[in-house]
Amino acid sequence: MIVRVKAVPRSRRTAAVGVQDGAVRIQIAAAPHKGQSNAALCAYLADVAGVRASAVRLRRGSSGARKLIEIDGDPAAIGARMARLAAGLP
Repeated sequence: MIVRVKAVPRSRRTAAVGVQDGAVRIQIAAAPHKGQSNAALCAYLADVAGVRASAVRLRRGSSGARKLIEIDGDPAAIGARMARLAAGLP
């Protein structure tokens, strides 16, 4: 499954805060230095999707705010969890 993300680094905490232009807006606590924010984003999405960290990869946008993230696993289950994330539900 591919997830479009609008990443906002250097935030107080890592959390999804809504949808912006068709992408899930996620605030990331890590700084964008040497890939730290990308790693934190992938770890956060793995936790939310209920998959292991190695199942989440950055497909596009390593240095920009708009990213495409690929998540391996059951598309129905991951889709349901991502929909709850985008809606701001726990």
